[in-house]
Amino acid sequence: VFKPKKNLDYVVSTDTIVENIHFKGNETPQLIAKKALRTNLSDLAAMGADPEFYSLSISLPRLKAKTFIKDFVKGLKEDQKEFKIKLLGGDLTASLNKITITINIIGTVPRGKFLSRSNSKVNDLIYVTGILGLSNIGLQNLDKKDKKYSEAKLKYLLPQPRVKFSSSIRNFVSSMIDISDGFLQDCNHLARLSNLEFAINSKNIPISDIDTLSHEYRLSAALIGGDDYELLFTSAPSYKDKIIKIANSHNLKITNIGFVKNACKGHVTLNNKTLNIDAYKHF
Repeated sequence: VFKPKKNLDYVVSTDTIVENIHFKGNETPQLIAKKALRTNLSDLAAMGADPEFYSLSISLPRLKAKTFIKDFVKGLKEDQKEFKIKLLGGDLTASLNKITITINIIGTVPRGKFLSRSNSKVNDLIYVTGILGLSNIGLQNLDKKDKKYSEAKLKYLLPQPRVKFSSSIRNFVSSMIDISDGFLQDCNHLARLSNLEFAINSKNIPISDIDTLSHEYRLSAALIGGDDYELLFTSAPSYKDKIIKIANSHNLKITNIGFVKNACKGHVTLNNKTLNIDAYKHF
């Protein structure tokens, strides 16, 4: 039981990660714990909410239980402190051979200030945080020892939910989503729900600088690779300087990649061409 705070709205999200689908299973339990929690924290960031509580359910093979849980808890404890969030409770059960982790997370936002996916306006600027495609590159090169992939692998293993930045800009944002299933697919969600065209310039998309990989490979990873957990959002041009200033104060890269217009309603266009989006789908 918890008591709602005065003048606050509660934001609730649920997300599940599964071994061999969302993580390999040979990562340290601490990293698995942090990825599970951070993917959910990113959902709160997408709505401009501050973390409050979460509940957790884990199913894992009996043989892994003794060695896994102790270090898993260490990872949770570290991130609970970093993101100022508390564990309410949950469930622990045995599974046949794979680990499954489900988190139900709760955050708060000032009354009526939550961010949705459907309020983009004509002439809004479109922004993304961070570098896109790094996580996908990290996943594809997870077993390589070359140091040039270190940042990309860390991005895949340990996402950085933009919670503090999100809550700092929520008064200047019209719509927002976190990029989990690939930039183009998540961008399409905003365009479709706002019933407006999202016009993107591919030259402005922030991609990896690993120059031993082709530009086409890095751009493709940025466009359709998943697990970035960066923020994609729209904002009126008049707020541009404020948003850049806030991003700088968080030491966070932010890029204006396009704008919203009233043309190909509900579609994303890349360099003025309408896209048939073929991105990751769970089923």
